[in-house]
Amino acid sequence: MNDTTVSGPMDAGQAKALLDQANQVGSSVRSGASWPAISFLLGLGAVSSMGILAFTYARLAPDTSVALPSVFMGIWLVILMVTVLFFTRTSKRGFGLRWGVYMGLWGALWIAGMLLSGLTFQGELWFAGLMAALLTVSTTVCAWYEARR
Repeated sequence: MNDTTVSGPMDAGQAKALLDQANQVGSSVRSGASWPAISFLLGLGAVSSMGILAFTYARLAPDTSVALPSVFMGIWLVILMVTVLFFTRTSKRGFGLRWGVYMGLWGALWIAGMLLSGLTFQGELWFAGLMAALLTVSTTVCAWYEARR
């Protein structure tokens, strides 16, 4: 780390050097800020897409329930949420708005997938696969977008 102790009056060159150093520290803090959210989005996409497929397969098999996939999906969702809450210290500018868009997109796809695969397309593996693919693509694109910001 550079010595930032200044004795006596500061000239313009010293002030610029200190401002540059502060800007560099701020940039490095922000660059790692989104990794908990990125890992959450990727994990959420994996858990929710596999969940839709598991629920569909469980409905197709005789004398089975969706309890086991539900329990494990819940466990992984808790792990992901605790991780993002525990490790998120700061966020990038505009992240709150983007996060709302990410979660809104995921929520709409998840609800559509669960309702439609359970009511309209019950037991249709092609529909469950389509919804799983849409969930995977949407959360991955959101995570990659966040990583590139």
